Amino acid sequence: MGALARPSKLECVRLKILALTTLLSALLATGWQPQPYARLAFALDDWRQAHTQVQQPDARVTLVDIDEHSLEIVGPWPWPRALIARLAQTLFDRYQTKAVGLDILFPEASTPQDDAALLAVARRYPLVFAQAFDLSRDEDAPRAGRVSAPRNPVAVSWTPPLATGYVANFFADPSVCAGHVTPLADFDGVVRAIPPVVRYAGELYPMFGWQMLHCAQGAASRGPSIASLPVDSRGALRIPFRHGSHAFDVVPALQLLTGTAPADLLRGRYVIVGSSALGLTDHIATPVDAWLPAAVVHAEILTWLLDAQESGTFPAASALLPLAWTAVTIVLFALLFRRSRAPAALLALVVTTAAWLAIALSTSLVAVHLLALPLVPAAAFIAIQAPVEWISSQATIHSFEQRFSRYLPPTVLREIVRRHGLTAFKPERRHISVLFVDIEGYTRLAEQMTPEQLVAMTELVLTRLTRCVHDTQGTLDKYIGDAIMAFWGAPLEQSDHADRAMDCALAMLKELEALNFANDPLLIDQMVRARIGINTGSAVVGELGSTTRQSYTAIGDAINVASRLQDYAKIAGTDLLVGEETAKAVTRHKLHPYAQTTLRGRATPEMLYVLAEHAARLAPHG
Repeated sequence: MGALARPSKLECVRLKILALTTLLSALLATGWQPQPYARLAFALDDWRQAHTQVQQPDARVTLVDIDEHSLEIVGPWPWPRALIARLAQTLFDRYQTKAVGLDILFPEASTPQDDAALLAVARRYPLVFAQAFDLSRDEDAPRAGRVSAPRNPVAVSWTPPLATGYVANFFADPSVCAGHVTPLADFDGVVRAIPPVVRYAGELYPMFGWQMLHCAQGAASRGPSIASLPVDSRGALRIPFRHGSHAFDVVPALQLLTGTAPADLLRGRYVIVGSSALGLTDHIATPVDAWLPAAVVHAEILTWLLDAQESGTFPAASALLPLAWTAVTIVLFALLFRRSRAPAALLALVVTTAAWLAIALSTSLVAVHLLALPLVPAAAFIAIQAPVEWISSQATIHSFEQRFSRYLPPTVLREIVRRHGLTAFKPERRHISVLFVDIEGYTRLAEQMTPEQLVAMTELVLTRLTRCVHDTQGTLDKYIGDAIMAFWGAPLEQSDHADRAMDCALAMLKELEALNFANDPLLIDQMVRARIGINTGSAVVGELGSTTRQSYTAIGDAINVASRLQDYAKIAGTDLLVGEETAKAVTRHKLHPYAQTTLRGRATPEMLYVLAEHAARLAPHG
C-alpha cells in the first residue's frame, strides 16, 4: 500500500475549526451558557414571545385591578383588611368565582377585627394569599410576617431553589392557601422564569398559580403533578407569555366595591387581585413588556396550568430538533468547505439560518437554552471559517497568478480566474491555433556577436515578439532558445483564435521591420528576420509534465504541424506560412494557396497558404 497523503495546511485548519465548532456546540447543548450566547437565546425567545401572543381574551381568568382611580376614590394604600375581605366576599358570593388570588402581601398585623374578617373569608372560600422568598442566599435576608405551609404538601424530583429570607403574611394557618410569587430575574434584569417550588427551612412551597388552581379544586383536582413541570437547571419554570396584559379581562376594584362590575367578566372565573398603580410598584420587567403588572405574570401561569390540566400533560420543549439541526449543519458546512465551495457554503448558511429562525420563532416548542444552538455553526463560519477561507483563496489566487503570469497577460489571467476559477488550467481537449516563430540566421548572429551582445539582442527581439502575443490575448507557451511557441483558444475561449494568431504574426513582422530601421546599437549592420508557422487543430491543453515539474502547454498533431510550417517557411522563402485548417478558419485575412506538399515527418500532403499580398513574389512549389 502507498503512503497516505498528508493533509494540507488548509485542511488541517478546517479540521480544527470543525472540531472546535463541534466541541462548542456540545458544551452549549449540555447547559453551559456564556453570557453572549445566553443574550442571543434570550433575544430570540423574547422576540418570539412578543410576536406570537394571543390577542383574544382568555375567558377563564380575570384581573381585578387596584388602579389609580380606585385609589383616588377609595383612599390611599393600604386599604383596611375588612375592605379587602368585603371585596373577596363579593367575588365569591355574588359572582361565584372559582378562586381568588390576592397578589398582595400583608406582613404586619392590622386590627384584630379586620384580620379576623379577612381570615374568615380565606377559611371558607379558596382565597389564596401571596408570599415572596429571598433567593439571594444572604443570611441577613429579611424575614417579615409568617410563612404559611402548603395545605397539601408537594414533592418534586429536582432540586428547588433555596430561600434564606421571606416576606409573608401576618398569619400562619395551614387551612389558608398561600403561594409564592418569587420571580427569577436573569442577568439583564428581565424576569423570564419562576420556581414552581421554593425550599425554605426544609419545607417546599408551591407557586401562586399552582395554589390557586389546586386550592379551588381541592380533592377534585386533576391533571399532571407539579413534579412533572418542565424546569431548567435552576429548578425554574419558563414563564409562558402567551397573552400579555391586553388579552385578559380587567375589572377595576372600585366597580366591585360599588357593585357595578360586569358579571359576565367574573362569574365562574379565576380572579387575581393586583395593582397597576405606579405608587404600589408592583411591576416587573418581562420579555413582552418592560413594565408589566405582576398580576399579569401569574395570570399567564394560571392559564398555562389550566391548558395542561385539560390536555393532561405539560407541553415539553423539544431538544431533539435543535440538536439534530446543529449536527446536520456542522456536517454540511464541513463537506462544502472540504470541496472548496465557499459560495455554496454561504448560500447554505443563509438558507439554514433563515429556515431555523422561521421555525424557532414560530413555535414555543423549542427549548429556550437550545434556541440559538443551530446558529453556532453559522457564527463559526462568519467569525472563523470565512476569514480563513478568504485568506487562503487570496493566497491561492496570488500563487496561481504568479505561476501563470509567464503564459498570459494579467488582464487575460484575471478574466480566466473570474470565469473558470482555479480549474481553468486542468488538461482538456480544445480547438486552438498555434504559432511558432524563430529568428532566422540565429547561428550566424551568434558567430558575429559576443555572448553578452547576443543575450541582449535576443532579449530585445523576444520582448518585442512576446508583446505581440499578449496584445492579441494569446498564451505564451514557451521560449525555445531563439524561438517562441504561442497559441490562442485556450485557456480563454476565443471563437476567432485563428484570426488572432494571424494578427499576432503580422504584428511580429511589423515589430521586426520597425526594429531593423530603429538604428538600435545592438543591431547595427544586422538585419533580424523571423520565420513564422501557424496551424489550427485539436490539442490537449493544460498543465502537463512529470510529477516533479509541470508547465502549461499544448500537445497534439496540430502543434507538430505548426512547427513544421515554421521550418518549411525558410524553404518557401516567406516570413509566414499558414496551415490548411487555419486558412479555413480565418475571416479577417486573405490567404492564397501556395503549394501542396508533404511536411517533414508526415505521410499525408496538405495545402499550405501564404498572405495574398505575398503570393505574387513566391514561386509555387509542387
